[in-house]
Amino acid sequence: MVNRYFSSIITVTALFLLVLPAYATKQKGNEVSVTYVQGTVEAYSAEAKNGVRLRKNDRIAKEKEVRVGEKSRVELRFPDGTIMRLAENSRLSLNEIIYDRKSEEKSFQVSLALGRIWANVKKLATTGSAVEVKTVNAIAGVRGTTYQVNVDPDESAVVKVYDGTVYVAGQPREMPKPAAQIGGPVQVPGPHEVPPSYHEVTMDEWLVIVQSMQQISISPDGIATKPQSFDAQEDADDWVKWNQERDAELKL
Repeated sequence: MVNRYFSSIITVTALFLLVLPAYATKQKGNEVSVTYVQGTVEAYSAEAKNGVRLRKNDRIAKEKEVRVGEKSRVELRFPDGTIMRLAENSRLSLNEIIYDRKSEEKSFQVSLALGRIWANVKKLATTGSAVEVKTVNAIAGVRGTTYQVNVDPDESAVVKVYDGTVYVAGQPREMPKPAAQIGGPVQVPGPHEVPPSYHEVTMDEWLVIVQSMQQISISPDGIATKPQSFDAQEDADDWVKWNQERDAELKL
């Protein structure tokens, strides 16, 4: 009888130890999961010379940089179900990953230094939520939509919206402090008229709403064009088609 009792305890303990790893590896609210990998994709920590090769089902915490190699792709799933995919030769930093499962409030921010990103963002459930993709010269934020951001080596960027609405705003660089003046006060220009929003503006001035099937371009020095429509058939290259097929497969 005693042996049978201890045998039951051992059996229950063994089952608990088997279940515990699966529970412990459940995706947290401050990390993303790798749900698709093709080719060579690595994650780098700050100041690290060597990266860690990523594979499907790996998880990545914030403050890591994801680098995608030649002829490679990766799909990242955020805690709320938002999907972001990176094309070959892309570099993406995970700046902020915050998700409250109870309230569904979230704050996701990534920085695209180079390459192409496709984002299918789950609708924001609270007014305090935000999902943003930053480049050197701009920041694109959404409230539940599908879009892509392309950054070229010269730091110019293009934001294309396929469904929903995206706001794109200037991302000012840090201005150098003026040298100390000797002699007396320096005259500062007074108020001046700001031109209407449809002209090309500097990144300190602009915020543009980009609608479905529109795109906006940002030059390396932060000059934005007004939103323009683009043709779906002309835009449908291999990268776009694959993302659209993948979205349909995942029923996003």
